[in-house]
Amino acid sequence: MKNHVEERYQLCIYLARIAKDRYIKNKEKRESGEKTQVNLDIFTMPSHMKMLFGGFLGTPLYAGLATLRGHTDTVSCLTILKNKLYSGSWDTTIRVWAKGTNTETHELVATLIGHTRGVRCLTILKNKLFSGSKDTTIRIWNTETHEEITTLRGHTNNVSCLIIHENNLYSGSDDKTIRVWAKGTNTETYEEIACLRGHTWGVTCLCAPAHENKLYSGSLDSTVRIWNTETHELVATLRGHTNWVYSLAAFGNKLYSGSNDKTIRICNTETYEEIATLKNTHPVICIALHENKMYSGGVGKTIRVWAKGTHPETYAEIATLGGNIGYVNCLTLHKNRLYSGGADNTIRIWKI
Repeated sequence: MKNHVEERYQLCIYLARIAKDRYIKNKEKRESGEKTQVNLDIFTMPSHMKMLFGGFLGTPLYAGLATLRGHTDTVSCLTILKNKLYSGSWDTTIRVWAKGTNTETHELVATLIGHTRGVRCLTILKNKLFSGSKDTTIRIWNTETHEEITTLRGHTNNVSCLIIHENNLYSGSDDKTIRVWAKGTNTETYEEIACLRGHTWGVTCLCAPAHENKLYSGSLDSTVRIWNTETHELVATLRGHTNWVYSLAAFGNKLYSGSNDKTIRICNTETYEEIATLKNTHPVICIALHENKMYSGGVGKTIRVWAKGTHPETYAEIATLGGNIGYVNCLTLHKNRLYSGGADNTIRIWKI
C-alpha cells in the first residue's frame, strides 16, 4: 500500500512538472496568437509512469517500445514483410531489420546498396522488394538473398511513390507521370505498359484498394486524381486541398488525403463528395489506418491518433505521440505495432 501511494505521488510530481512546462510554452504561444496543444513525450517517461498514466486517464497508452538507429540521413519510407522491416533513406541505402531476441525491437541484418541518390519509396510483393529513388530509377531486390535483380528506367525525375495492384507495379514521379509496369517475358523483371498523364506538378502518392479497378494519385498540384486501372483513363479529379497533397489511404468507401495545407480530407469514393475535413496545426505528410483509428504524421514532429467520433463519418483526435526531433515522414502498421520514420534518421516502434 505504501509503495502504491508513493508511486502515485511520484506520478503527480511528474505530471506537475509537465504541466508547468506546458503552461509556460502555451502562454508564449497564446501571446503570439499560435494554437496550443498538449504533447507528452512518452519515450522519455519512466516505464512505471507509463502504466500509471494509462490507468490514471482510463484510456490505452500508446507506448514507445524502441528506437532503431543506423541510417545517416532522413528515413523516408518503410514497409514490412513477415518479420522483416525495410527502411529507405536519403542516405541512398535500404536497411533490413529482423526481430531480435527481444521481440520489442529489431536488429539490422542487411544494407542494400545500389541507388546513387536518396531512396524515396518502397513496396513489396512476395519475395521482391521494389525501391524508387531520386536517381530516377526503380530497383528490384530479392528479399531472401538481398541481391539486386534488375533496374527499371523510364522516369525522367525523382520516383516518389510505388504501389502494387493486381500484380502490376505503379510508379509516380516528379516528372508528373504515373507509369504502369507488368511482368515481362523474363519473370524477374517488369516492362512499362502505360504512362498516365494529367497532373500538372509532381506525383507524390498513390493508393489502389484491393479488388477495385481504381487508382488514386496525389500531387504537388494540390489535386487527387482517380484513374481506371483497366483502361488507364482518368475518371475524376478531386479539388479541395489548397496546397500539395502528400499522402493517401483508403478503407471501405472512404479516401483519406493529407496535405501541406494542414488538413486531412475524407472523401466518399463512390460519389466523390467530401465528407469531412480534419484540421491540423502542421502539414500532414503521412497517414496510416488501423481498425477504427487513423494515425497521421508530419512537420509537427508528432504522430496524431484519431478515432471515429460520435458521427460515423468523421474522426476526433484522442492522442499525440511525441519523441521525434524531426519531421515524421512515413508510417506503417503491422499487427499491433506502429512504425514511424523521421527526419531525425531514426525509426520508432510504438505499441498500439
